[in-house]
Amino acid sequence: MKMRNIIYLFAILLMLSACGGTRVSEKLNQIDSLIAREQIDSAGVILNGLKGVGMTPEEQAHYGLLATQLGCITNQPFPSDSLLDLALIYYNKVGNSQKLADAYYYKSRRSELNNNYPQAIKYGKVAESLAMKTDDARLQFKIAESLSYLNGMCENDLLQLQYAKKALTLAQKVNNKNWIAYSYNRISFAFANLNKHDSASFYIEKTVPYIDYVYDSDKTVFLTNMGLLYKEKNPEKAKVLFEKALKYEEWPETIEHLADVYYSTGNIDKAYELWRKALTKDSRYDKNNLIRSMLNLEIDRGNYSDVKKNVEVIINIKDSIINVLRNDTIKDLQLRFDHEVAMRQQDQVTANWQKGVLAAVILVILLAAYILVRKGIEKIKMQEKQMQINDHVSHIRELEASGENAKEEIERLNKEIKKLTDEESPKLKQGRMLYDQIKDGKPIKDWTIKEKRLFINYYKAIDYRTVSRIKKVKRRGPLTEHSLLYLILMEMYDQDEDKVIKILSISDNGMRTLKSRTRPVD
Repeated sequence: MKMRNIIYLFAILLMLSACGGTRVSEKLNQIDSLIAREQIDSAGVILNGLKGVGMTPEEQAHYGLLATQLGCITNQPFPSDSLLDLALIYYNKVGNSQKLADAYYYKSRRSELNNNYPQAIKYGKVAESLAMKTDDARLQFKIAESLSYLNGMCENDLLQLQYAKKALTLAQKVNNKNWIAYSYNRISFAFANLNKHDSASFYIEKTVPYIDYVYDSDKTVFLTNMGLLYKEKNPEKAKVLFEKALKYEEWPETIEHLADVYYSTGNIDKAYELWRKALTKDSRYDKNNLIRSMLNLEIDRGNYSDVKKNVEVIINIKDSIINVLRNDTIKDLQLRFDHEVAMRQQDQVTANWQKGVLAAVILVILLAAYILVRKGIEKIKMQEKQMQINDHVSHIRELEASGENAKEEIERLNKEIKKLTDEESPKLKQGRMLYDQIKDGKPIKDWTIKEKRLFINYYKAIDYRTVSRIKKVKRRGPLTEHSLLYLILMEMYDQDEDKVIKILSISDNGMRTLKSRTRPVD
């Protein structure tokens, strides 16, 4: 009787154990379902509740895969691949192509997080070949999108485009509008990397109807990227996109691009205001170009005192920069060490970061001072060369007008001018080459602000009086490089608007806008 009771009890324990195992499997499947429906927080709560629970090898593999997946989605990756490697071994052993493809996909993501893009592509290709054996469109899509991104990071632009198109085909097959939006965006930037800007614009336009299906956390990125494609050719449209992007999140990058648009369209005060705003944003975003733009504007305006003020702004934001760096440092430590070790090392690491940031601030101050001195010296030298060239040009014109036989003297003066531009002032030489481009009637729609400035400096050298006269006139709008270039071209071509429109590659409406902004004020 006693033996029968023991056997009966053992059978009950086996049934309970089986029931417990079933519950774990059910919970793991539930987590899978929640992740597919993007209910990440709920999935995380259930997963955390499974820690320490006894599991079968299959459940351990599934748990490791889901834990890695949630870590990647929430940007809280595990410090090692141990759980994921166990899943890879198990799924390879049992021949589960779908789960094995998923595991290799996250193995690829882990390499991507470590910036090892070639290794990430290698794992991604394995995941791709396995996923092709399944009918899981979601898995195939995320692998194709990932391989598009990774090839872009490795500058394999054609492969980036190929995988982006593959992702789009999968997205359209199941009519997932979220996937379609991301695919169009990826295709657009693949074409942009291939310098096929018409195709890039075509696909970014296709993204617009799907923008509402993009995650709110990504809308700033999407709208900023869309604005970048219009920044040069359609500033007003770019402005609308940048301003819409800033409603979701005030990225300093987006603010800087918006400032550039205001600057290019003549609203320099607004541009300067936005540059200052971007500068004070807490971010590890590289602000070198931003600082350079502000310093160049202040130096061009002769506002040397404002250079000092901007340096003071940089110093004032150092504490917020330190806080950002401190927080990132602590996060990194927590991923690599246990909490107790991290707390012991925190003070020392923070102190090291503070020293580094303070050193960076000092370097910025020195850089600002160096730029200021260098710009001042270059400006003085440029003005000297411009005046010498202008004197030579005026002398040549006097000799030609007098009718005297002064061929040798004119040749000597032309040689002096060539020497001053080609040998003693490389910037004037660049300006002369740009001047020759205009004289040949070639369009200049792709000129940068720097190229416009180089041309203006050269033209000032050969016709100082005209440039000086243009600048002295009070006008409706501020005199930007673009509007000054327009006025110089009108002088060069005797107010022939058709020729100027052709060279600037602008529409009749664009010409009317320029005329309105540069109209003299009585």
